[in-house]
Formats: sequence, structure tokens, C-alpha cells
Amino acid sequence: MDTSRLKKFAPEARRKLIDSVATRLDYILGNTDAVEFIQHQAIIRKLQEDVAKEGKKQLIDRVAYTWFNRFMALRYMDVNDYQPFNKRVISPIDGHTVPQLLADAERMDIPTELSVDKNYINDLLDGNTDVANPQNEVFKILLIASCNYLNTLFPFLFERINDYTELLLPNDLTSELSILNDFREGIKAEDCKEVEVIGWLYQFYISEKKDEVFASKGKVKKDEIPAATQLFTPRWIVEYMVQNTVGKIWLQNNPNSSLKEKMPYYIETESSQSNDFLRISSPEEITFLDQATGSGHILVYAFELLYEIYEEAGYNTSDIPQLIIEKNLYGYEIDERAAQLASFAVLMKAREYYRRIFRKQIEPNILCYQDLRLNEEEIKEIFANLKIEINDDLFYDLQCMQQATNLGSLIQPRAGESELQKVKTRIEQELTTSNLFSKYQFTELDQAFQQLIQLKQKFHCIVQNPPYMGGGKMNKELSDYVRIEYPNAKADLFSCFIDLSIDRVKKNGFVGNVTMESWMFLSSFEQFRKNLLNNIFIESLSHFGWHIMRIAFGTVAFIIRKSEPTDNDLGVYNYLEIDDIDKEIERPKSFPNIERRFSIKNQKDFEKIPGSNIGYWASEKGIENFTQNKFIDSAHSFQGLISGNNNKLMRYWAELQDKSRTLNLHNYAEAKNMKTWIPYQKGGAFRRWYGNNDYFLSWNGSGENLTRARTENRDYYFKDCISWTFLSSSKFGARRVFNGHLWDVAGSSTFPYKLEEINSLLGLLCTSVGRFYLDILNPTLNYQVENILALPIVKEIFKPLIDKNVKNNISISKQEWNSRETSWDFLQNELIRLQAQDIEEAIDLYKVYWSKKFRELHQNEEELNARFIEIYGLQEELTPDVPLDEITILKEELVQKELKEMATNYASGWQLKNDKWELENQNEYPDLPFDEKELIKQFISYTVGVMFGRYSLEKGGLILANQGERVSDFCEKIGKPEEQLRFAPDADAIVPVLEGEWFMDDINTQFREIVSLIWGAENLQRNMEFIEKTLGKTVRQYFFKDFYNDHIKRYKTRPIYWMFSSPSGDFNALIYMHRYDQDTLNRILTDYLRTYIDKLENSIKNLEHLAVEGTDREQTKAKKDIDKTNKVINELKKYSAEVFQPIALERINIDLDDGVLVNYNRFGKAIKEVKGLNDKKTVKKVKEFDWVEW
Repeated sequence: MDTSRLKKFAPEARRKLIDSVATRLDYILGNTDAVEFIQHQAIIRKLQEDVAKEGKKQLIDRVAYTWFNRFMALRYMDVNDYQPFNKRVISPIDGHTVPQLLADAERMDIPTELSVDKNYINDLLDGNTDVANPQNEVFKILLIASCNYLNTLFPFLFERINDYTELLLPNDLTSELSILNDFREGIKAEDCKEVEVIGWLYQFYISEKKDEVFASKGKVKKDEIPAATQLFTPRWIVEYMVQNTVGKIWLQNNPNSSLKEKMPYYIETESSQSNDFLRISSPEEITFLDQATGSGHILVYAFELLYEIYEEAGYNTSDIPQLIIEKNLYGYEIDERAAQLASFAVLMKAREYYRRIFRKQIEPNILCYQDLRLNEEEIKEIFANLKIEINDDLFYDLQCMQQATNLGSLIQPRAGESELQKVKTRIEQELTTSNLFSKYQFTELDQAFQQLIQLKQKFHCIVQNPPYMGGGKMNKELSDYVRIEYPNAKADLFSCFIDLSIDRVKKNGFVGNVTMESWMFLSSFEQFRKNLLNNIFIESLSHFGWHIMRIAFGTVAFIIRKSEPTDNDLGVYNYLEIDDIDKEIERPKSFPNIERRFSIKNQKDFEKIPGSNIGYWASEKGIENFTQNKFIDSAHSFQGLISGNNNKLMRYWAELQDKSRTLNLHNYAEAKNMKTWIPYQKGGAFRRWYGNNDYFLSWNGSGENLTRARTENRDYYFKDCISWTFLSSSKFGARRVFNGHLWDVAGSSTFPYKLEEINSLLGLLCTSVGRFYLDILNPTLNYQVENILALPIVKEIFKPLIDKNVKNNISISKQEWNSRETSWDFLQNELIRLQAQDIEEAIDLYKVYWSKKFRELHQNEEELNARFIEIYGLQEELTPDVPLDEITILKEELVQKELKEMATNYASGWQLKNDKWELENQNEYPDLPFDEKELIKQFISYTVGVMFGRYSLEKGGLILANQGERVSDFCEKIGKPEEQLRFAPDADAIVPVLEGEWFMDDINTQFREIVSLIWGAENLQRNMEFIEKTLGKTVRQYFFKDFYNDHIKRYKTRPIYWMFSSPSGDFNALIYMHRYDQDTLNRILTDYLRTYIDKLENSIKNLEHLAVEGTDREQTKAKKDIDKTNKVINELKKYSAEVFQPIALERINIDLDDGVLVNYNRFGKAIKEVKGLNDKKTVKKVKEFDWVEW
């Protein structure tokens, strides 16, 4: 089955059907009096009523999916030759192109089962009717007749087509562009070898709707729940769950059965040998439920295994399919589409085993929930008229049924089954004698009671992939119900379903679930987890990494037995990564996987872990460490401040003036009366030891301008701390933060009670031991404060050797962080600092120096791992090795893809001897894959800073970094007059960036001068050749095409250099925002833009001379250049007059405190557009800021 093709086909077919149905609907509603609709006036009135009642969009969607389901079913039956009248309906026979039913009809070979007017068909084919496309009309008649006949076999899917779905059927059914041809091309014969194709197609069909629901920020509406919660389960996971529920019950009752040989995912546990099990005397007694059925793929495999059981029990093979459908399989579903397909899939599976099954006219036990469409007053009135007392429980049940398609399987009737059955019997009696209106009411009640009675049934086995939806996305009715009925499981729908299944399964019965992993670890599921561990035995659990369920989250499949766990009950646990799956067959390479976290555990051990987390992979010693001191005994931790308006109150550090920023505060008292910007920890990328110092927060003297600035935490403001990223995109990374900072929720922090212990605590967080315990406490990418505080602390970590090692790591990481201009402590570009003879040597020296630092940090981290592993006694679980690509320095300067490949082949060579990790003969260290192009780009960026005076060749750090500073300020800070400077900043702070050399002070010319000053004029040519070879283009081309994009990326879409650019980019002038003044644009206009236009016009004169006097080749080229230049001139004149001059005349003033996002957008179309900064969507958002004056 090619799921990638199906994934493309299904949503395309959905869109095409929706468009086709919409077109037909508009045509019909606009031409109701047309001759072709005279015989359909009643149907059209019904169509108009339904459009008014449910809305045009919803009706179109419903009709579209109705035809999608029918076409999909027809295609599946066609290619498997399952059609009951032995002709393919929408598919040709092999080797032909016309659908078999149509091809045979042209010879008047029409199945007798189809109710059609053969004379009329004959007239159509003979051309005796006034129809534009007779063949298409014949096929439409045959298609509708086929669906009507199939209604007798599959009434749940093929309703009789005498309603408006027939009128809304797409017109084109036979051409190569028709929707049916799309079905033939999109669903190949090989796709239909397994009935699971139905489930995949359904999931893909609703995928766009699902994306829309999740993209919306509001609650999930009742009718959106199916799309929001559908997720197809891989076949092998279904097999695991069914084999360990249905299969286990059969083996418990038949220990000599050979069924185990046919169950590759069956796991033997202690309970398998127990005498306390659920007794059955025949396969017919086994009841199996999927209470979130979807398209029925779990039921389909359950059918297969039950068939094996019946065969082993000696049943007649022709009787088995009907028995399974009628006796064993049950499904509950809120989505009518999915319920239809589930019933169809089960019957198709039955047809696979018994070709005459359709003659039985049986319907699978799929309960599709229907709302009770009576209000509370109507219900009370009916019961009063019937003289039936309606107690609180029964009335509550009926209220729930008013929300049946919202609450679905979560409904647990409070009334007893006998009471429900008694009332239902009375209602059935009334149905036979009631009038039309009363009949409607009693029909509604009868349907509601039928569902309630079904929901009281208990089952031997429940297997489910329940819906995933957090409490925050639930609509009000669903949320209110869940809070009342599932108080311990309310965090997510899936946990409610787990709770529900325990109630709905018989004692000693089994439940198989596949869910998100969150219930195993998150604090919001703690009470749910404890209840489960105390009352239900986890037979086995298979924990999955990302993408095994085809979603970017961790998931878990597990089997529970409804019985209280004992000391002798041992569960089997294992873990699978996506690499453990054979991609060819989409199954595990081995199962259970004994190579990853395999363990056999008594679940009572989990009670020793904070929050009773399911840390199944921890050894006895690993769990015992939780009885030691906790992190909370050594440090105070809490979430940080919430600004309430980051756009107003937070800035990337480079946006601000140097004098506006305050560093090195020590306590709240120092800041109490200040109005300034203060360093703000906000998480950031995966990084250890030091760094991610990017942002500043507005401080008004007390912090009261912030939404959450708790007074009880003020004692910790500006103190030394350890910070980490709350939501990480990869791994956990903690960093030392020295005094002077505040912190955000995303950059949560911990403050040691003893400052001398800070490095040891940081060491723990950065080692494999810290990560080992964090994975137990919370293996998701959200690292909560309570997770850190629950880490076990062994006092032996507070040793001088560990403190020294951590200090060294902080020092290396800090030096590396400050080596880039994106650090506020940056002094000088590394290629200059190393004082080489030329740039090539500088890069070589850079590689040597930073390779040594990288290796030193790597060795330190592994040494720390070794020591912490020994202290915590985790030699069985962990090794000291740190993959090269997890060293968090040089992330920009090393080619990460190559480093990752290198990491898979390199290990230092640690060996465990007498419970000590030793490194006697370290393996040869590899040469690191430096990205020379990135080093060159960093150097170029630095030189641009030199051009504007932000940096100097004579003094390290920031020079001109306050608003409106000039060259005179630069001279004052350097301590030299301008004429004595090695390189004076650009006088007007405007640097043209053009494709050719048109100005003496253009960016390319200034760059060459700076390179000459650094490494000598005599080496200029050699250095330029090396730079351009490394870039793969000339420096001028790089500045013209790439530099600004790199600058945007380097400065996190908050550029400090701004490019004023014409629409086609032929004119570009770069400015430095800190040196901007109100006349900057007028200088650009006068000295550069208009001057450039004049220069271009003068160049045409030379070209015109060549066009007349030059050689043939020169004349041809000159004429082309004249045309091109004239186009540029015309555009620039328009840009100058209509865009640039009006803005220049405004003499716009900017305040750097407003930030780049605001200030950049003050210049309209004159300035270069940047996505996420001044694109159309962002401009709209920025213009709505209520704190900005425009």
C-alpha cells in the first residue's frame, strides 16, 4: 500500500468533490424552475430546507463525504471482485479503460439486480434522446442503480438515492478529468489488498480539516471533534493490543492452544499463568469493543484473530464470519462517516473469508451516536403523559443523550439497565399507536434508550486508540461533563477513555490502549496515574519515540488487566525508537525490544518516584536514589516573570542603545528606582553551561509594569542562578547565569541556597545522570520547575573536583558565546584576534584553537558523566559518552550534518572496571568539520560594523551604539582625531550596496580597504581570492544578493543595519539604525538615489555610442543594456518620486526603545521587505499596537 500516494489523493479528491457539489448546488438553487428539475420539486424543497437549517458549507461537506465514501467502497469492491452482481461498477476489467458496468451495458448486458429502464438506456446509446453526453448519462443511471441495490446489503453506507445527493452528483463521470478517474488512478489495485486502506483514506480525507481545527485557537466544536481526534493506528500495534487481550483470554482458557504461534506480539506475563482469570466456554462468549472505532481497523484485525480461534475450536468455516459479526465485535463512534466505513470494513473482511456473506444481510454492531433532539420540557411532558416517574439519574442520562455526538462513549448511564429496558419497552408500545408528532418524539426517545442500554454492557476485551484532546481545547459542554464524571482523568480525552474502559470491561478482562505518553509522567495526570497503579495491573507496556505513530510525539501502547495488582504481578516494559522499525514492512525488527529500556517490573516500585511516574527503565538503584535528598533541598526554583506584552516590554539586546542597558545589578534594592532595560533570560536553543543571553526587559523602577512580577520572589531578582529552556526543541540544557538578570517563564531558573554549590548542581543538570532522571520525571520537551525540584541529590556531588570541572566548562562556553558579535560582551572578530598573516592562516589558527577548546569541553563533559554515574550507582544504565553533536558550542561554525555523522562513528573509549568508568587509551580524536564559509560571513558582518563605527580596528567592543552618535563621538571614544584613525567610520552612515561600482564609498570598496588594513595592502589580492573562493562568488555579489538575508537571520529578524531598497532591488542603501537621524533619508535621496539615476542616464550615452560605432556583438549587447538600463531608470524615478521622497520629507524620528519591529515599519515601501518584520501580515499586527504613535 502506497500511503504517500493515498495521502496526496484523498484531500485532492475531497477538494474536487466539494467544488463539484458546490457548483451543482449553486446551479440547482439558481434554476429551481428549470425543465430538468420539474419532477424533483419536493427534493429541491428539502434541499432548500437543509441549506437553511445546517448551512451551505456544512451541507456541501456532508454530500461530498457521502460520495467519497461510496466511490471508495465501490472501488474497493471492484478491484477485489466483491460486487454482488459480478460486475465492476466504476472500474474497468484488467486491460480495458471503460468501467465494466458501462462497457457491458453498451451491449445491453445489464445485471438483473439493477432497477433501470433498459429501453431508455438503449435510446440513449442509440442517440435517440436530446442528451449532450449519452454515455455519461447512461453511466450515471447505472451508478445510481448500483448504489440503490447495494442499499439492500449495506444500508448504513448506501442509502437509497432518491434525494438531493443524486442531484448533487458530479456531472462528469466518464472523462479523464472526472472524479471517478481520479479514484481509479489514486487508489490502485495493490492498495486494496488490505481493507485497512479504508482507514488510511478516511484519515487522509479529513487531514486538512484536522489541520484547520488545530490551527484555530479556540475550543474544538462538537462537529469538529471527529476531525480533531482521528489517528490511524499502525497495523502491528493493533496486533499487539488484540493479541494481548483477545488472544490472552483464549490462551488462559485453553493453555494447550497453538494460537500463540500465530501471535508474534504476544507477551507472556505472570498473569498468563494465574488461575484467577475470566472464564469462557466458547469463542462466542468473547465480547470485544472498540469504543472509539473510527474506520474500524482495530475491529478488522480482531476479526482475523477471532477467526483463528473459531477455527481452532472446530467451527464450520462458513458459519464463523457471521458469528464474529453478530456475537463478538462491537464498536462505538460519534462520526457517521467513520461508522459507515467501519461497518463496511468489517463486512469486507468477512467477505474475504466467506464469499456468500452478503446474502446473510447482516449489519455489524457499530453504534453511531445520535443526539436526542428533544428539549428538557418535552422530555418531562412525555414522561408525565406516560405516568412514568423520571428520577434524577434517568433525567441526567437523557440530558447527556442530548449531547451524544459530543460526549460519545464517555457517557456512563447512571440509571440501571433494568430501569432503562423497562422504559424502552413502554416507549416501543407507544410507537405502535402514536400519531405522527408523537411518533417523532417516541422515535427519538427509543433511539436514546437503545444507546443507553448498549452503554451499560460489559465486555471481555476493550481495545482502543482513544481521541487525544487536552482540556484546554474541549468545548464547554464536553469540559463540564469531563470535570464531573472524570475528575482524575480530565487532563485529556484519552485518559478519560482509559478510565471509562476500566469500568466497561469485565473483572479480569483486558484493555489495550495506544495513547500519548503524557499520562506516564506529567503532573496533571498524577492522581490518574496513582489510581491506575493502585487498582489496575499493567500487563505490558511498549513505549514509543517520535513518529512511530506517525506523529511528532512520544506515544505508548499498553495492556491492563482489571484486577488489583499483587506483589507477584510483574509487567513487561520496553521502548522502541523509529530506527527500530523496519521501514520496508513497517514492523519492529524485534519485539519486545530488549535492547532499549527493557525491564520486568512490579508497578509498586513506581510509587517511590515523585508523582508515581512510570520510570520503568530505572534500575533498583536508580529508583532508590529518589529516597535521597531532593533538588528542592538545595535550591529554590520557580517560573519567571510574565511581561504581559513582549512586543512593548522586551527587546533583542542589539536593538537598544548601549546606555539604555543596565548590567551587573545585584539585588532588587539597586534597581528599585531605576528606569532601564535589564537582561532577561528567555530560554532559547539547546545549550549547556553558558549562553542564550539575548534579551532585555523594560524595568520601570519596581517591576509593576509586568503582568506577573511576584513580590515574594524579589529577593531572588538579579541573583546568580541556573537557567534552562522551559520548552526545548531537542534536549535539556542548563546554563550558569551570573548576577544582573531577570527571568521569563520560558527561561525558568533555580537559585541555590549556598552559592558555592551552584556549579555542582549545574553539573548534575548537564550530565547524563540529570537527563536520566529528567526523562523519568518528564520525558517531554517541557521542563517544568517541579521536575527540577524533584531530582534526587546525592551529597557526594559537592566535591572540589566537580566544581573545578564545571567552572572550566562555563569558561569555555562563555568565551565561545562572546566570540560572536551577537553577544553584548563581544570584543573582536576571532579571525582578527588570532593575528595571522592573512585570512587563510587566520582560519587555520581558528580551527586549531577552537578544536582544542571543543575537545577540552567534550572530555570534561564525559569526565563529569563518569563521576556522576559512579556517585549515583547507575553503571548499569548509563555510560559517560557524549555524542560530538551534543556539545553545544560552535553550533554555527561546525557543519552540523557532518558532525552528526561523525558522532555515530566516534566514541572516546570508556571502559567499566570494578564499577569505575576509566579512559585508559582514548581513541584518536577526529578533525572537526568547520564551515569556512560561515567564518568568512561572520568576518564580513564584523567589517560592516567597522564601516558604520559600531566596531573599531583599534579598540574592542561596541563603540557607536547609542542613538544619533556621529564620527566625532567615535573619535572621542577611541581617543584619536579622525585623521589618525586606522579606519574612520562612514561619514554619513549610508553605504550603497549595488551590483556595480558606482560610488567611491560603496560597501565593496570599504570592505577591500578594511581587509588591506588588517592584513596589508600587499596581501589584498590573495585575501580577496581566498574569501571569494570560500564564498563561491565575488564579494560584491555576496553583498548584493546574500548579505542582508544573512544579517536578518544573524540578528533574529531584528536587524541593526537597514536596507532601503527599490522594488526590483537595483538600488540599495544600507544604514545603521543607531546612527539614523531625521535627515538620513534626505541624504540617501539626494546623494545616492538621484545621483545613481543620473549616473545611469549618463551611462546610456556611452551605450548609445557603442550601439552605433561598436562591433556587431558590441552593438547587440549595447542595445540590450540600453533597454535594461531604461527600465531600471524608470523604476527608480517612480520609487524616488512616489515612495522615497514623500517619506523623506516627513523627516521621521525614531526611538530605539520602541524596537526594530516598530521603527522598521515606519518607512513603508521605501525599506526592504522582510518576512516576519514588515510583510503584509506583520505590518497589520504592528499597526494595531496601542502603545505606538504613528
